[in-house]
This record gives sequence, structure tokens and C-alpha cells, in this order.
Amino acid sequence: MFDNALKTFNEMPQLNCDRTVLSFNALLGACVNCKKFDEVETYFRQVPAKVSIEPDLVSYNTIIKAFCEMGSLDSALLMVDEMEKKGLKPDLITFNTLLHVFYGNNHFVDGEKVWARMNSESVEPDIRSYNAKLLGLANEKKTLKAVEVFEEMKTRGLKPDVFSFNTLIKGYCNEGNLEEAKRWFDEMVKRDCAPNKVTFATLVRFSCEKGDYDMAFDLTKEIFKRKCLVDEGLLQLVVDGLGKESKINEAKEVVKLAKSNKFCRYKVNLPSDA
Repeated sequence: MFDNALKTFNEMPQLNCDRTVLSFNALLGACVNCKKFDEVETYFRQVPAKVSIEPDLVSYNTIIKAFCEMGSLDSALLMVDEMEKKGLKPDLITFNTLLHVFYGNNHFVDGEKVWARMNSESVEPDIRSYNAKLLGLANEKKTLKAVEVFEEMKTRGLKPDVFSFNTLIKGYCNEGNLEEAKRWFDEMVKRDCAPNKVTFATLVRFSCEKGDYDMAFDLTKEIFKRKCLVDEGLLQLVVDGLGKESKINEAKEVVKLAKSNKFCRYKVNLPSDA
């Protein structure tokens, strides 16, 4: 894909097409989409001078994303400084890219600095911004604070999505609090936010880890009720646990649901001693 994009970009003058910042951004975007992250800076630095164009906000956001994908976080921040020196103001895309990588990779303090910078630039956070912050707090095992941020998000008129709820559930699981994790699952359902594969994987595995196979069984039935696709191993984990707890009827019911449902057939088997 990228080779074709580069070939087209180089051949544009022969086709009587001007190479503009738009075509330049398309080239950078193709480079990122093909995961050639280490090559993006080369094109970013060399191409504009050769074809007499000036990188714009989209150009900078693209190279910032490339640096973030490579884990070169200091370089990503330096690009923000550079764009501001050139009179370009970072936008919500800029900040969300940074927030996602800092908060999501256990650089919470740096994530907070980016959040403060976003506020100083009068850029209003959206649901993606808040979800990144929630993830950072969950990773820091500061789930109570995450709940406060969750409530703040609602006061700003933002509707929590499945990622928001999943992060709180994950946070409480990280802290060993199955009761609160289940409460947020119930709250999620109550607010008509459909649980997904991640929701069930997190809660089912943790309930099995805590030895609460009744909860694991109820959640498994909910998986089939909602026709949610999950990993086969998750279902086998529940069946094996139910078998060890001598809950043979429940284990058989899960196996039956796994093999007879109409949306996805799973190869799940009862334990040999069941």
C-alpha cells in the first residue's frame, strides 16, 4: 500500500497534478497505516523542502501518532512544541493521541501534564479524552478517583460508553474488589450500555479467580443471551471451575449452550471426571 502511495506521489507532476499538503498528508497517513513508523520522520523532514509545501496541523498530528506508536514519547512532545513555534495550535486529536499513549502505558504523571496543557490551550476534552484518563487511574489502582472523573464526565454532557464502564470494572478487578466490579456491570446494563467481549472476559475470569462460580455461571448465561462472541477458552474455564466445585448441572448447561446456540458454536467439553 505505501509503495503505491509513494509511487503515486512521485508521479503526480507527470500527471499534471500539483503536490500539495493534502497529498503530502495522504503519504504520511499511508506510512503510518502500513506501520512504517520509523520512516515517517524522514518523509516529514525531507519532502516539504523538495516540493515547496509547509506541513500543517494534520501533518504534525500524523507524525505525533507515529512517535507515539513507536514509544518515542519525548519526541512526540517535542513535535507539539515545534508545531506551536510555527503558529499551529494543537487540537483535540493531538491531545487525545498523547493522552491515550501516556495514560495507557503507565505514564500517569506525564498524562496529567498533557491534560493540564490541554486545559491551558482551552481544548475541551471529549469522551476519548476522559476514557484515556479513566484508564490511567485504573492502572494506578485509583478507581475511586476514576469514579469521580466518570461523574465529572457526565456533568459535562458526555455519555459514558462501553470503554468507560469496562475501565471501571477493570479497575475494581485490579484492586481485588469483585463486588464493586459486579455493581458497575449492573450499572452498565441499567444504563443500556451493552457489555462486550472485554467486559465479559474481565469479569468472568476474575470471578473464577475469586472462586465465585455462581457469578461466573450467571455471566456466562448472559453472554449467550446477548449473543456476544467470546474466546472459547473463557467458556472452558467456567466449565472446568464448575466441575471442580461439583456444580455438574451448571457445567452441563454451559456446554449445551456452547454447542447448541445459533450464533457461534464452541468446542467446550465437560471435565473427564464430571
